[in-house]
Amino acid sequence: MKILVICSESYSATDSPLTRAVGSIVSAYRRWGAKVLGFSPYFPKFASESNTKIGRNFIEKLGNREYSVLRGSFCEDDLFIQYQDYFGRAGIYGNPGEKSYSDNHLRFSFLASAALNCCIEMDFKPDAIHVHEWGGIAGAVAKTVYKGHFENIPVVLTTHNIRYDFHSNSDDIPLIGLPPEGFDIDGYEFWGKVSMLKAAILYSDKVVFTSASYLFYLLSSDLQGGMRGFLESQKKKLFSIQSGIDYASWSLPKEEAEEFKKQKKDALREELGLAVDSSLLMYSHLDSYSGSSAQVISTILANLLNMDLQLIIGISEGNTNYPYFADIQEKHPKKIALLPLSENDESLYQRLVAADMIFSIEPSEPSLSIFLKALATGTILVSNKRSQRPFIFSRSYIPNLEDANKSANSFISEEASPDAILEQVNIAQSIFHERKSLWSQLIRNASSVKVSWDDTAKNYLLLLGTTGL
Repeated sequence: MKILVICSESYSATDSPLTRAVGSIVSAYRRWGAKVLGFSPYFPKFASESNTKIGRNFIEKLGNREYSVLRGSFCEDDLFIQYQDYFGRAGIYGNPGEKSYSDNHLRFSFLASAALNCCIEMDFKPDAIHVHEWGGIAGAVAKTVYKGHFENIPVVLTTHNIRYDFHSNSDDIPLIGLPPEGFDIDGYEFWGKVSMLKAAILYSDKVVFTSASYLFYLLSSDLQGGMRGFLESQKKKLFSIQSGIDYASWSLPKEEAEEFKKQKKDALREELGLAVDSSLLMYSHLDSYSGSSAQVISTILANLLNMDLQLIIGISEGNTNYPYFADIQEKHPKKIALLPLSENDESLYQRLVAADMIFSIEPSEPSLSIFLKALATGTILVSNKRSQRPFIFSRSYIPNLEDANKSANSFISEEASPDAILEQVNIAQSIFHERKSLWSQLIRNASSVKVSWDDTAKNYLLLLGTTGL
Protein backbone atom coordinates (compact mmCIF):
# COMPACT_ATOMS: atom_id res chain seq x y z
CA MET A 1 0.00 0.00 0.00
CA LYS A 2 1.17 3.52 -0.83
CA ILE A 3 0.13 6.29 1.56
CA LEU A 4 0.50 10.05 1.29
CA VAL A 5 0.76 11.73 4.72
CA ILE A 6 0.37 15.50 5.18
CA CYS A 7 0.99 17.17 8.54
CA SER A 8 1.08 20.86 9.44
CA GLU A 9 4.12 20.36 11.66
CA SER A 10 7.43 18.80 10.69
CA TYR A 11 6.95 15.43 12.35
CA SER A 12 10.51 14.29 11.69
CA ALA A 13 12.13 17.59 12.71
CA THR A 14 10.15 19.14 15.58
CA ASP A 15 8.95 17.80 18.92
CA SER A 16 5.34 18.30 20.03
CA PRO A 17 2.47 15.96 20.96
CA LEU A 18 1.21 16.18 17.36
CA THR A 19 4.57 15.50 15.72
CA ARG A 20 5.34 12.63 18.09
CA ALA A 21 1.99 11.02 17.24
CA VAL A 22 2.25 11.51 13.47
CA GLY A 23 5.89 10.46 13.37
CA SER A 24 5.05 7.32 15.35
CA ILE A 25 2.22 6.40 12.99
CA VAL A 26 4.38 6.98 9.90
CA SER A 27 7.19 4.83 11.32
CA ALA A 28 4.69 2.09 12.17
CA TYR A 29 3.18 2.24 8.67
CA ARG A 30 6.63 1.63 7.28
CA ARG A 31 7.23 -1.28 9.67
CA TRP A 32 4.02 -2.82 8.35
CA GLY A 33 5.48 -2.56 4.84
CA ALA A 34 3.60 0.47 3.51
CA LYS A 35 5.33 2.94 1.21
CA VAL A 36 4.79 6.33 2.85
CA LEU A 37 5.56 9.71 1.34
CA GLY A 38 5.26 12.25 4.13
CA PHE A 39 4.97 16.02 3.61
CA SER A 40 5.22 18.83 6.13
CA PRO A 41 6.39 22.45 5.99
CA TYR A 42 10.06 23.33 6.23
CA PHE A 43 10.36 25.71 9.17
CA PRO A 44 13.98 26.97 9.16
CA LYS A 45 13.65 28.21 12.74
CA PHE A 46 12.80 24.72 13.97
CA ALA A 47 14.97 22.66 11.65
CA SER A 48 17.06 20.19 13.62
CA GLU A 49 18.61 18.32 10.72
CA SER A 50 20.33 19.11 7.45
CA ASN A 51 18.17 18.41 4.42
CA THR A 52 18.90 17.84 0.75
CA LYS A 53 17.10 19.92 -1.83
CA ILE A 54 15.43 18.08 -4.67
CA GLY A 55 17.00 19.33 -7.87
CA ARG A 56 14.25 21.49 -9.32
CA ASN A 57 11.48 23.74 -8.10
CA PHE A 58 7.78 23.05 -8.52
CA ILE A 59 4.70 25.18 -9.19
CA GLU A 60 1.52 24.20 -7.35
CA LYS A 61 -1.88 24.63 -8.99
CA LEU A 62 -3.99 26.38 -6.35
CA GLY A 63 -2.21 29.75 -6.55
CA ASN A 64 0.49 29.01 -9.17
CA ARG A 65 3.23 29.61 -6.60
CA GLU A 66 6.73 28.29 -7.01
CA TYR A 67 8.23 26.29 -4.15
CA SER A 68 11.02 23.84 -3.50
CA VAL A 69 11.12 20.48 -1.77
CA LEU A 70 13.73 19.17 0.66
CA ARG A 71 14.41 15.54 1.48
CA GLY A 72 14.87 14.50 5.09
CA SER A 73 18.37 13.43 6.03
CA PHE A 74 17.12 10.40 8.00
CA CYS A 75 14.55 9.18 5.48
CA GLU A 76 14.34 10.31 1.87
CA ASP A 77 10.58 9.76 1.90
CA ASP A 78 10.13 12.49 4.53
CA LEU A 79 9.73 15.62 2.43
CA PHE A 80 9.55 19.28 3.42
CA ILE A 81 7.79 22.05 1.50
CA GLN A 82 10.05 25.10 1.45
CA TYR A 83 8.28 28.43 0.97
CA GLN A 84 9.80 31.31 2.88
CA ASP A 85 6.80 33.66 2.81
CA TYR A 86 4.60 31.15 4.62
CA PHE A 87 6.96 28.98 6.64
CA GLY A 88 9.97 31.17 7.34
CA ARG A 89 8.35 32.82 10.34
CA ALA A 90 9.04 32.89 14.06
CA GLY A 91 6.26 30.41 14.88
CA ILE A 92 4.36 27.52 13.36
CA TYR A 93 0.82 28.83 13.79
CA GLY A 94 1.55 32.29 15.21
CA ASN A 95 4.34 34.34 16.73
CA PRO A 96 5.23 33.11 20.24
CA GLY A 97 2.84 34.54 22.80
CA GLU A 98 0.60 36.12 20.16
CA LYS A 99 -2.56 35.15 18.31
CA SER A 100 -2.56 32.94 15.23
CA TYR A 101 -1.33 34.27 11.90
CA SER A 102 -4.22 35.80 9.98
CA ASP A 103 -3.38 33.85 6.80
CA ASN A 104 -3.13 30.34 8.29
CA HIS A 105 -5.94 29.19 5.99
CA LEU A 106 -3.81 30.20 3.00
CA ARG A 107 -0.60 28.77 4.44
CA PHE A 108 -1.97 25.30 5.01
CA SER A 109 -4.11 25.06 1.89
CA PHE A 110 -0.87 25.92 0.08
CA LEU A 111 0.86 23.09 1.95
CA ALA A 112 -1.84 20.69 0.78
CA SER A 113 -1.63 21.91 -2.82
CA ALA A 114 2.17 21.73 -2.86
CA ALA A 115 2.18 18.17 -1.47
CA LEU A 116 -0.45 16.94 -3.91
CA ASN A 117 1.33 18.60 -6.83
CA CYS A 118 4.65 17.09 -5.78
CA CYS A 119 3.10 13.62 -5.80
CA ILE A 120 2.03 14.16 -9.39
CA GLU A 121 5.45 15.47 -10.39
CA MET A 122 7.17 12.52 -8.68
CA ASP A 123 4.73 10.04 -10.22
CA PHE A 124 3.61 8.87 -6.78
CA LYS A 125 -0.03 7.81 -6.87
CA PRO A 126 -1.10 6.89 -3.35
CA ASP A 127 -3.72 4.32 -2.45
CA ALA A 128 -4.81 6.58 0.39
CA ILE A 129 -4.20 10.06 1.75
CA HIS A 130 -3.80 10.41 5.53
CA VAL A 131 -3.97 14.00 6.75
CA HIS A 132 -3.63 15.50 10.23
CA GLU A 133 -5.05 18.67 11.84
CA TRP A 134 -4.42 21.73 9.66
CA GLY A 135 -3.24 19.49 6.82
CA GLY A 136 -6.79 18.16 6.69
CA ILE A 137 -7.77 20.73 4.09
CA ALA A 138 -5.99 18.48 1.61
CA GLY A 139 -9.21 16.48 1.30
CA ALA A 140 -10.99 19.46 -0.24
CA VAL A 141 -8.03 20.48 -2.41
CA ALA A 142 -7.68 16.93 -3.70
CA LYS A 143 -11.31 16.88 -4.76
CA THR A 144 -11.32 20.30 -6.41
CA VAL A 145 -8.03 21.63 -7.79
CA TYR A 146 -6.51 18.15 -8.19
CA LYS A 147 -9.72 16.29 -8.94
CA GLY A 148 -8.35 14.67 -12.08
CA HIS A 149 -5.58 12.92 -10.14
CA PHE A 150 -7.01 12.26 -6.68
CA GLU A 151 -10.81 12.26 -6.98
CA ASN A 152 -11.20 8.55 -6.23
CA ILE A 153 -8.41 8.23 -3.67
CA PRO A 154 -9.79 7.99 -0.11
CA VAL A 155 -8.81 10.68 2.35
CA VAL A 156 -8.56 9.84 6.06
CA LEU A 157 -8.38 12.76 8.48
CA THR A 158 -7.09 12.33 12.03
CA THR A 159 -8.44 15.02 14.34
CA HIS A 160 -6.05 14.98 17.27
CA ASN A 161 -7.80 17.87 19.06
CA ILE A 162 -11.05 19.45 17.92
CA ARG A 163 -10.20 22.67 19.74
CA TYR A 164 -7.66 23.52 17.04
CA ASP A 165 -9.72 25.27 14.38
CA PHE A 166 -9.19 28.38 12.29
CA HIS A 167 -11.80 30.70 10.86
CA SER A 168 -11.40 32.90 7.79
CA ASN A 169 -13.57 35.22 5.74
CA SER A 170 -15.79 33.77 3.02
CA ASP A 171 -14.05 36.00 0.45
CA ASP A 172 -11.10 33.62 0.60
CA ILE A 173 -13.06 30.49 -0.33
CA PRO A 174 -11.58 30.33 -3.88
CA LEU A 175 -8.07 30.88 -2.50
CA ILE A 176 -8.41 27.91 -0.14
CA GLY A 177 -9.66 25.58 -2.85
CA LEU A 178 -13.07 24.92 -1.31
CA PRO A 179 -16.22 24.26 -3.34
CA PRO A 180 -18.35 27.41 -2.79
CA GLU A 181 -21.57 25.38 -2.59
CA GLY A 182 -20.35 23.90 0.70
CA PHE A 183 -20.53 27.26 2.49
CA ASP A 184 -23.64 26.81 4.63
CA ILE A 185 -24.54 25.62 8.12
CA ASP A 186 -24.54 21.99 6.96
CA GLY A 187 -21.14 22.48 5.38
CA TYR A 188 -18.06 24.41 6.39
CA GLU A 189 -19.73 27.66 7.48
CA PHE A 190 -19.21 28.65 11.13
CA TRP A 191 -20.97 31.79 12.33
CA GLY A 192 -20.57 33.46 8.95
CA LYS A 193 -16.95 32.40 8.49
CA VAL A 194 -15.12 29.48 6.97
CA SER A 195 -14.19 26.75 9.46
CA MET A 196 -11.06 24.94 8.33
CA LEU A 197 -11.92 22.08 10.68
CA LYS A 198 -15.44 21.63 9.32
CA ALA A 199 -14.08 21.78 5.76
CA ALA A 200 -11.48 19.12 6.57
CA ILE A 201 -14.15 16.84 8.05
CA LEU A 202 -16.64 17.50 5.26
CA TYR A 203 -14.28 16.57 2.43
CA SER A 204 -12.58 13.60 4.07
CA ASP A 205 -13.91 10.08 3.51
CA LYS A 206 -13.09 8.90 7.02
CA VAL A 207 -12.52 10.98 10.14
CA VAL A 208 -10.62 9.40 13.02
CA PHE A 209 -10.54 10.57 16.64
CA THR A 210 -7.74 9.42 18.89
CA SER A 211 -9.82 7.50 21.43
CA ALA A 212 -13.33 6.09 21.67
CA SER A 213 -13.83 8.14 24.83
CA TYR A 214 -13.04 11.39 23.00
CA LEU A 215 -15.45 10.65 20.16
CA PHE A 216 -18.20 9.80 22.64
CA TYR A 217 -17.55 13.05 24.50
CA LEU A 218 -17.83 15.10 21.30
CA LEU A 219 -21.08 13.44 20.27
CA SER A 220 -22.65 13.94 23.70
CA SER A 221 -21.50 17.48 24.54
CA ASP A 222 -22.94 20.87 23.69
CA LEU A 223 -20.17 22.10 21.41
CA GLN A 224 -20.27 25.73 20.34
CA GLY A 225 -21.50 26.93 16.98
CA GLY A 226 -23.57 23.85 16.22
CA MET A 227 -20.46 21.69 15.90
CA ARG A 228 -22.14 18.76 17.63
CA GLY A 229 -24.99 18.82 15.11
CA PHE A 230 -22.47 18.95 12.28
CA LEU A 231 -20.61 15.95 13.69
CA GLU A 232 -23.91 14.10 14.02
CA SER A 233 -24.60 14.78 10.33
CA GLN A 234 -21.20 13.25 9.48
CA LYS A 235 -21.55 10.36 11.92
CA LYS A 236 -21.24 7.59 9.32
CA LYS A 237 -17.69 8.63 8.56
CA LEU A 238 -16.57 9.11 12.19
CA PHE A 239 -14.31 6.48 13.77
CA SER A 240 -11.99 6.17 16.74
CA ILE A 241 -8.57 4.56 16.77
CA GLN A 242 -6.73 4.54 20.06
CA SER A 243 -3.37 6.30 19.86
CA GLY A 244 -0.57 4.14 21.15
CA ILE A 245 2.58 4.79 23.14
CA ASP A 246 6.22 3.80 22.77
CA TYR A 247 6.84 0.97 25.21
CA ALA A 248 10.59 1.38 24.94
CA SER A 249 10.10 4.54 27.02
CA TRP A 250 7.11 3.51 29.15
CA SER A 251 7.51 0.22 30.94
CA LEU A 252 8.59 -1.51 34.13
CA PRO A 253 11.64 -3.79 34.38
CA LYS A 254 10.65 -7.40 33.84
CA GLU A 255 12.14 -8.50 37.15
CA GLU A 256 11.38 -7.00 40.58
CA ALA A 257 8.86 -4.55 39.14
CA GLU A 258 7.18 -3.81 42.47
CA GLU A 259 10.46 -3.24 44.24
CA PHE A 260 11.50 -0.90 41.42
CA LYS A 261 8.26 1.09 41.85
CA LYS A 262 8.77 1.28 45.61
CA GLN A 263 12.32 2.58 45.21
CA LYS A 264 11.12 5.27 42.79
CA LYS A 265 8.22 6.12 45.08
CA ASP A 266 10.39 6.56 48.17
CA ALA A 267 12.97 8.58 46.23
CA LEU A 268 10.33 10.95 44.88
CA ARG A 269 8.66 11.35 48.27
CA GLU A 270 11.97 12.14 49.91
CA GLU A 271 12.76 14.66 47.16
CA LEU A 272 9.39 16.38 47.62
CA GLY A 273 9.43 16.35 51.42
CA LEU A 274 6.56 13.87 51.76
CA ALA A 275 6.64 11.35 54.56
CA VAL A 276 8.36 8.14 53.49
CA ASP A 277 5.93 5.71 55.10
CA SER A 278 3.37 3.08 54.11
CA SER A 279 0.91 5.54 52.55
CA LEU A 280 -0.67 5.01 49.16
CA LEU A 281 0.63 7.62 46.67
CA MET A 282 -1.87 9.10 44.16
CA TYR A 283 -0.92 11.37 41.26
CA SER A 284 -3.18 13.78 39.38
CA HIS A 285 -2.09 15.60 36.22
CA LEU A 286 -4.03 18.87 36.09
CA ASP A 287 -3.38 20.21 32.61
CA SER A 288 -5.60 22.41 30.42
CA TYR A 289 -8.23 19.65 30.19
CA SER A 290 -8.46 19.09 33.91
CA GLY A 291 -11.12 21.44 35.26
CA SER A 292 -13.37 18.58 36.33
CA SER A 293 -10.55 16.71 38.03
CA ALA A 294 -9.48 19.82 39.93
CA GLN A 295 -13.05 20.40 41.08
CA VAL A 296 -13.44 16.85 42.37
CA ILE A 297 -10.09 16.87 44.16
CA SER A 298 -10.99 20.18 45.80
CA THR A 299 -14.31 18.72 46.96
CA ILE A 300 -12.89 15.53 48.47
CA LEU A 301 -9.53 16.92 49.60
CA ALA A 302 -10.48 16.97 53.29
CA ASN A 303 -11.39 13.28 53.02
CA LEU A 304 -8.10 12.49 51.30
CA LEU A 305 -6.15 14.26 54.03
CA ASN A 306 -7.74 11.94 56.59
CA MET A 307 -6.74 8.80 54.68
CA ASP A 308 -3.48 6.91 54.75
CA LEU A 309 -2.78 8.51 51.39
CA GLN A 310 -0.46 11.10 49.86
CA LEU A 311 -1.24 13.26 46.85
CA ILE A 312 1.08 14.65 44.18
CA ILE A 313 -0.49 17.17 41.83
CA GLY A 314 1.09 18.05 38.50
CA ILE A 315 -0.01 21.65 37.89
CA SER A 316 1.39 24.84 36.38
CA GLU A 317 1.61 28.04 38.39
CA GLY A 318 -0.61 29.70 35.80
CA ASN A 319 -3.48 27.32 36.54
CA THR A 320 -6.37 29.13 38.28
CA ASN A 321 -6.45 26.36 40.91
CA TYR A 322 -2.76 26.64 41.75
CA PRO A 323 -3.07 29.16 44.64
CA TYR A 324 -5.67 27.00 46.37
CA PHE A 325 -3.60 23.81 46.17
CA ALA A 326 -0.42 25.69 47.09
CA ASP A 327 -2.11 26.97 50.25
CA ILE A 328 -3.22 23.45 51.24
CA GLN A 329 0.22 22.07 50.45
CA GLU A 330 1.83 24.64 52.74
CA LYS A 331 -0.40 23.49 55.60
CA HIS A 332 0.09 19.76 54.91
CA PRO A 333 3.61 19.42 53.46
CA LYS A 334 3.91 15.75 54.44
CA LYS A 335 0.68 14.82 52.64
CA ILE A 336 0.55 16.95 49.47
CA ALA A 337 3.18 18.01 46.95
CA LEU A 338 2.92 20.11 43.78
CA LEU A 339 5.03 19.51 40.69
CA PRO A 340 5.16 21.67 37.56
CA LEU A 341 3.66 20.14 34.44
CA SER A 342 6.18 18.78 31.98
CA GLU A 343 6.01 17.23 28.53
CA ASN A 344 9.44 15.77 29.12
CA ASP A 345 9.01 12.01 28.94
CA GLU A 346 11.65 11.24 31.55
CA SER A 347 10.14 13.66 34.06
CA LEU A 348 6.64 12.29 33.56
CA TYR A 349 7.91 8.72 33.72
CA GLN A 350 9.53 9.34 37.11
CA ARG A 351 6.30 10.60 38.67
CA LEU A 352 4.09 7.96 37.03
CA VAL A 353 6.27 5.01 37.97
CA ALA A 354 6.50 6.32 41.55
CA ALA A 355 2.73 6.62 41.95
CA ASP A 356 0.46 3.81 43.07
CA MET A 357 -2.58 5.38 41.38
CA ILE A 358 -3.40 8.12 38.89
CA PHE A 359 -6.64 10.08 39.02
CA SER A 360 -8.39 11.84 36.11
CA ILE A 361 -12.01 12.16 35.05
CA GLU A 362 -11.57 14.44 32.04
CA PRO A 363 -13.92 13.49 29.18
CA SER A 364 -12.34 15.97 26.76
CA GLU A 365 -8.79 14.59 26.79
CA PRO A 366 -8.29 13.37 23.20
CA SER A 367 -5.89 10.43 23.25
CA LEU A 368 -5.83 9.29 26.91
CA SER A 369 -2.12 8.70 26.42
CA ILE A 370 -1.30 9.50 30.04
CA PHE A 371 -3.56 6.63 31.11
CA LEU A 372 -1.69 4.22 28.85
CA LYS A 373 1.64 5.53 30.11
CA ALA A 374 0.51 5.12 33.70
CA LEU A 375 -0.64 1.55 33.12
CA ALA A 376 2.67 0.72 31.45
CA THR A 377 4.43 1.81 34.65
CA GLY A 378 2.14 -0.37 36.79
CA THR A 379 0.10 2.57 38.07
CA ILE A 380 -3.61 1.96 38.67
CA LEU A 381 -6.32 4.16 37.12
CA VAL A 382 -9.01 5.94 39.14
CA SER A 383 -11.58 7.46 36.81
CA ASN A 384 -15.19 7.30 35.65
CA LYS A 385 -17.11 5.78 32.77
CA ARG A 386 -17.51 8.04 29.74
CA SER A 387 -19.86 5.80 27.81
CA GLN A 388 -21.48 2.40 28.27
CA ARG A 389 -17.95 1.02 28.24
CA PRO A 390 -15.07 2.71 30.09
CA PHE A 391 -11.88 2.54 28.01
CA ILE A 392 -10.81 -0.16 25.60
CA PHE A 393 -7.74 -0.87 27.72
CA SER A 394 -9.24 -0.70 31.24
CA ARG A 395 -10.76 -3.46 33.34
CA SER A 396 -12.53 -2.09 36.38
CA TYR A 397 -12.38 -3.71 39.81
CA ILE A 398 -15.82 -4.91 40.89
CA PRO A 399 -16.28 -5.68 44.60
CA ASN A 400 -17.35 -9.26 45.42
CA LEU A 401 -16.65 -10.55 41.91
CA GLU A 402 -13.26 -12.09 42.43
CA ASP A 403 -13.18 -14.09 39.19
CA ALA A 404 -13.87 -10.96 37.15
CA ASN A 405 -11.16 -9.11 39.06
CA LYS A 406 -8.39 -11.44 37.90
CA SER A 407 -7.84 -9.03 35.01
CA ALA A 408 -8.74 -5.76 36.79
CA ASN A 409 -6.36 -2.80 36.43
CA SER A 410 -8.58 0.20 37.30
CA PHE A 411 -11.16 1.64 39.64
CA ILE A 412 -13.85 3.12 37.42
CA SER A 413 -16.98 4.71 38.86
CA GLU A 414 -20.32 4.88 37.06
CA GLU A 415 -20.26 8.68 37.26
CA ALA A 416 -17.87 11.56 37.90
CA SER A 417 -19.45 12.90 41.10
CA PRO A 418 -17.11 13.54 44.06
CA ASP A 419 -18.90 10.91 46.16
CA ALA A 420 -18.58 8.27 43.43
CA ILE A 421 -14.87 9.00 42.97
CA LEU A 422 -14.26 9.03 46.72
CA GLU A 423 -15.84 5.59 46.98
CA GLN A 424 -13.39 4.26 44.37
CA VAL A 425 -10.44 5.80 46.20
CA ASN A 426 -11.63 4.21 49.45
CA ILE A 427 -11.90 0.80 47.81
CA ALA A 428 -8.44 1.17 46.29
CA GLN A 429 -6.92 2.30 49.59
CA SER A 430 -8.44 -0.65 51.41
CA ILE A 431 -7.02 -3.12 48.90
CA PHE A 432 -3.61 -1.42 48.93
CA HIS A 433 -3.28 -1.68 52.71
CA GLU A 434 -5.14 -4.92 53.45
CA ARG A 435 -4.87 -7.16 50.37
CA LYS A 436 -1.28 -6.95 49.22
CA SER A 437 -1.45 -9.94 46.88
CA LEU A 438 -4.48 -8.49 45.06
CA TRP A 439 -2.73 -5.13 44.71
CA SER A 440 0.29 -6.92 43.23
CA GLN A 441 -2.05 -8.57 40.74
CA LEU A 442 -3.51 -5.19 39.80
CA ILE A 443 0.01 -3.89 39.11
CA ARG A 444 0.80 -6.89 36.90
CA ASN A 445 -2.49 -6.46 35.06
CA ALA A 446 -1.83 -2.78 34.48
CA SER A 447 1.71 -3.23 33.20
CA SER A 448 0.61 -6.00 30.81
CA VAL A 449 -1.68 -3.63 28.84
CA LYS A 450 -0.19 -2.90 25.44
CA VAL A 451 -1.50 -0.44 22.86
CA SER A 452 1.53 0.26 20.72
CA TRP A 453 1.91 2.52 17.70
CA ASP A 454 2.10 -0.64 15.60
CA ASP A 455 -1.39 -1.50 16.87
CA THR A 456 -2.57 1.99 16.00
CA ALA A 457 -1.12 1.88 12.49
CA LYS A 458 -2.57 -1.60 11.91
CA ASN A 459 -6.04 -0.30 12.76
CA TYR A 460 -5.55 2.59 10.35
CA LEU A 461 -4.54 0.14 7.63
CA LEU A 462 -7.66 -1.92 8.35
CA LEU A 463 -9.76 1.23 8.14
CA LEU A 464 -8.15 2.17 4.85
CA GLY A 465 -9.12 -1.29 3.64
CA THR A 466 -12.80 -0.45 4.27
CA THR A 467 -12.56 2.45 1.84
CA GLY A 468 -12.39 0.10 -1.11
CA LEU A 469 -8.66 -0.64 -1.29
